[in-house]
Amino acid sequence: MAFNSIVYLLFLTIAVIAYYSFSVQFKWIWLLIASIAFYLSFIPVFFLLLVLIIIMNYFLGKSLARSTDGSNRLISFIIVLNILVLVFFKYFNNIFPGNQIHLYFVDFFYRVEPINKMILPLGLSYIIFTVISYHIEIKRKTIGPEKHFGYFSLYLLFFPKITQGPIERPQNFLPQLHTSIDLNSASIVDGLKMMLWGYFKKLVVADRLAIYVNAVYDNSEHHNGPTLLVATIFFAIQIYADFSGYTDIAVGSARLFGIKLTNNFNRPYFSTSVKEFWSRWHISLSLWLRDYIFLPLAYVLSRWMNKQYYLHISKEKWIYLIAIMVTFCICGLWHGVGWTFLFWGILFGIFQTYSNWTGEFNKKLRKRFGIRKSSGYYKSYKIIITFCLVCFTWIFFRSNNLSQAFSIIKNILSFSGKVFFGETSDVMNSMFHSGLAIFLLLTFEIVKEFYYDRSRFLKSVSWVTKSIFYVFLVIVIIFFGVFDGGQFIYFQF
Repeated sequence: MAFNSIVYLLFLTIAVIAYYSFSVQFKWIWLLIASIAFYLSFIPVFFLLLVLIIIMNYFLGKSLARSTDGSNRLISFIIVLNILVLVFFKYFNNIFPGNQIHLYFVDFFYRVEPINKMILPLGLSYIIFTVISYHIEIKRKTIGPEKHFGYFSLYLLFFPKITQGPIERPQNFLPQLHTSIDLNSASIVDGLKMMLWGYFKKLVVADRLAIYVNAVYDNSEHHNGPTLLVATIFFAIQIYADFSGYTDIAVGSARLFGIKLTNNFNRPYFSTSVKEFWSRWHISLSLWLRDYIFLPLAYVLSRWMNKQYYLHISKEKWIYLIAIMVTFCICGLWHGVGWTFLFWGILFGIFQTYSNWTGEFNKKLRKRFGIRKSSGYYKSYKIIITFCLVCFTWIFFRSNNLSQAFSIIKNILSFSGKVFFGETSDVMNSMFHSGLAIFLLLTFEIVKEFYYDRSRFLKSVSWVTKSIFYVFLVIVIIFFGVFDGGQFIYFQF
């Protein structure tokens, strides 16, 4: 039951109507039932795994809260145990090549052929990261263990966030379950608006761009530099529209129940540095990596390293280098199995290390040439450079292997030949519609990023004008959307 399906919209409608029909004490029960039904619509056998994870972590959390002297050993055991579960399923096919495990994909209306290999259980990565966050916060005494087993189960299973996040901190999500939520028309309207914008991103932008990106990248050896460059830029926009579109639908769906989830994206392609990019891209994961890997590792390294300088370079720079590289190597491996994902993570670590190590030099350089950081030209330059660096990393993310990635880079740098516009009407129409979709998306994002907060006119737009805009979005989705049921990219992670 993918978010971009009629079945999901019917399911959500029934779930919301029923939710507000129940009294307060039964609302959480209905949400839990709806979340279980949502999960069972995929591969039901994996739900047993989730039940075991929930029961295990519920009691481990309570034990951790009671523990004193052995809390460090217990939290280490809990983290390792949960990571081993994730690693086992993520690398099962590598550990047991040629396995023949029959898994059924079950929809509400039909059963299809079995899947003859192990696949990563739906949402397992996000659930594991969520429970690790839960235990670490208990260890840090920022929260107490959740005593209500039903609320704890709902914290992990809540259907708008289970497949691709956001990775919710317990202190943000659990208190909302303990609060009485009444029908609020403002929440309903806000939720529907966010969902509509998410469907525009997914159906009109991401899935439209995917037609061209797949046609080029799946046959990269037959395409020239300019074509591969266009496909790479298209993929950068595709993955943003796809993942942020999912987030908008997820956050909007939760708002229909009066629950606020973390907004995972903040127009990341307007970032002026790679560091800023990661503060705007997949925000819940970025904060998770920062708070639970980067900062603790940096703290440990600062205690281990006694000298102030190593090879005439300050201790702080070496700490940053090691901590950021480890963090992004883990980030890369989390995203997928293969050297391409690891290399993708390493590149981001290198970019951020370079920025950190050359910070003082760049500051002196700007002062020497009288360049102001607030200058519009300088900001534009930084945005373009950052976007180019991020696009470069996406080549590895999208490629099937390192050999293909390096071949694509080589062809792009040669920059010979004409851009491929397609030999069939589908690809040519896709190019035209892709350009239109990108224009609409960029227009809205530029207005929100640079003009909305400074414009009284935009803030005072009447509800009639806003309604016309959303009706326009509906028309665009109907006429230009791709309704082939294409899955979200991050669904596989």
